[in-house]
Amino acid sequence: MNILIVDDTKFNLKYAKNILIENKIDCNIILANSGKEALAILDSEEIDIVILDIVMPEIDGIEVLKNIRKNTKYFNIPVIMFTSLTDKQALKKSFEHGATDFINKPIEPIEFISRIKAAIRIKKYEMHLTQTLNTIKNQNEELLALNKKLQETQYYLIQKEKLVAIGQLAAGVAHEINNPIGYVSSNTETLSKYIHKIKTAIDKYKELLHCLNDTNIQSEEIQNKIQELYALRNNLHLDFIMSDIDSLINDSFKGIEKITKIVQSLRNFARHDLETDFNYYNLNDLVEETLLLIKNEARYIVHIEKKLNDLPLIFCNRTQIGQVLLNIMMNAVQAIKSQKREEEGLMEISTFVSENYIVCEISDDGPGIDKNIIDKIFNPFFTTKEVGTGTGLGLSISYDIVVNKHAGELLVNSELGQGTTFTIKLPIKAIS
Repeated sequence: MNILIVDDTKFNLKYAKNILIENKIDCNIILANSGKEALAILDSEEIDIVILDIVMPEIDGIEVLKNIRKNTKYFNIPVIMFTSLTDKQALKKSFEHGATDFINKPIEPIEFISRIKAAIRIKKYEMHLTQTLNTIKNQNEELLALNKKLQETQYYLIQKEKLVAIGQLAAGVAHEINNPIGYVSSNTETLSKYIHKIKTAIDKYKELLHCLNDTNIQSEEIQNKIQELYALRNNLHLDFIMSDIDSLINDSFKGIEKITKIVQSLRNFARHDLETDFNYYNLNDLVEETLLLIKNEARYIVHIEKKLNDLPLIFCNRTQIGQVLLNIMMNAVQAIKSQKREEEGLMEISTFVSENYIVCEISDDGPGIDKNIIDKIFNPFFTTKEVGTGTGLGLSISYDIVVNKHAGELLVNSELGQGTTFTIKLPIKAIS
């Protein structure tokens, strides 16, 4: 603790110093016998408390006080003014310019030491407060950095969970794409053969047109060309080809449309650049998209029944809600698959409006969840699956998406041996 005593009278300086020493005040005492010297010391030293005489030659105490308060370094430093009982106006000015306290002259030891101790307490409190604020600031910066790191970690965990899901779906999606690709390819091959036959017929028609335009050609030769065309039409089955072309093209377009839908669904699910893209969507469309992705995974294992009622559009993140639906539906399929039953299981999906929420219920007749662990299923990394078959992140990510990112509810109701129902409730937000 550095205490600066400023007075143009050496006796006062010495007397004040002796009082501090006699009362064993733990401090470093610095003396200045002018305002100019005091300001120089303040510029070069770390001063904690200033005891400042008001009346001094050249630069008086009030001017020194003004300079102290202009300096941000000493803006809050305790400044105690030396004054006399008759110097009321100077004392008033001192407090107007930021003096902390005053000490009467001549110096009375008890008063002097009491006011100095009070100033020391104030300074220590200020130092403690500053230290606490700095600690809080540092902790806040650490928390912000940690929060950023956690957000980055969460982002990568979500992406990892997506990759796991895509890996599980890859074979099924490939199969779903292969089917339409197969018949589009077959149709294209057939169309190629048809076009070759049609071109052959067109060449013959061109020959007939040439004959008709040639005045030197006999009508008998023209009749022969016409007969050749009739024979060619029968041999090439042109009537059947012409009737079959439309069907082949329509089937091919349907196949391409199916492939497009599957690829678009997978693309919507896998994209990471849409994580913050909220817009108005129909939840039924997202359910249909998800069912398209799991179709092959569920084939021969789960019979899916849908009851999708008319819904208002919901303000949500398409990618995130799609991930929630996929996680829950895949869990239902895998739960039923784990039973290795001979007959197909059942998954029921229904959507409806309840009060201010759009609700999606996904039920299965799988093994159910033990009541002893049902409270843990939304915890990160908790899984009942065999090692290597699940990350334990699917439901925790789903909970975060529904509850924290969409202000909704994600509920579960299950009975061991009977099945499980997950309920997704998303608040309805009016279109502005």
